[in-house]
Amino acid sequence: MDLVCLVCVTLSIGAWFASAERHSVYWNSSNPRQTNGGDEGVERYLRSFLWDEYTVEVRINDYLDIICPHYAHGEVSSHAAERYVLYMVEKEDYEVCKPHSFDQLRWECSRPFAPHAPEKFSEKFQRFTPFTLGKEFRQGESYYYIYDPGAMVPKVERSIGNSATQLVSFPLFFTGFLVLFVSMLH
Repeated sequence: MDLVCLVCVTLSIGAWFASAERHSVYWNSSNPRQTNGGDEGVERYLRSFLWDEYTVEVRINDYLDIICPHYAHGEVSSHAAERYVLYMVEKEDYEVCKPHSFDQLRWECSRPFAPHAPEKFSEKFQRFTPFTLGKEFRQGESYYYIYDPGAMVPKVERSIGNSATQLVSFPLFFTGFLVLFVSMLH
């Protein structure tokens, strides 16, 4: 009898983990929302993805994969390569498109020329996390992500490893209004 219960519990846990979905968001101009090619298509993409709301509906145990910009060496100049700092913010910060704290920084898409593949960050929507810096999510709540492309513009005067310099280099306002609005389903 104990063996049957153990097998049932194991199968239930396996089915529960298998039911999680992965949602990928290309946080760059290769986002699949772009439907038209050429320069006109890029402009349409910039209007639709960088300036409109983008909603992803997730459930507890789903994953959100953020895929950063990626270029082959020589494809674009270092200055023209897309770089972003992404923040998870409250609704009030989302509405003005500005984080109120450096602690809201979630990810930095800072390696557009990574050698083998684009940078990828994953968020697991879970009720509890074993990690001290992990985020815990609640069903029925909305979570907001915004970005700041200006914070990642390469600057000669920025010293490597000096977080105070990075904090000071925040622009006074955001130059972009890309928002990923994540809504948790019941």
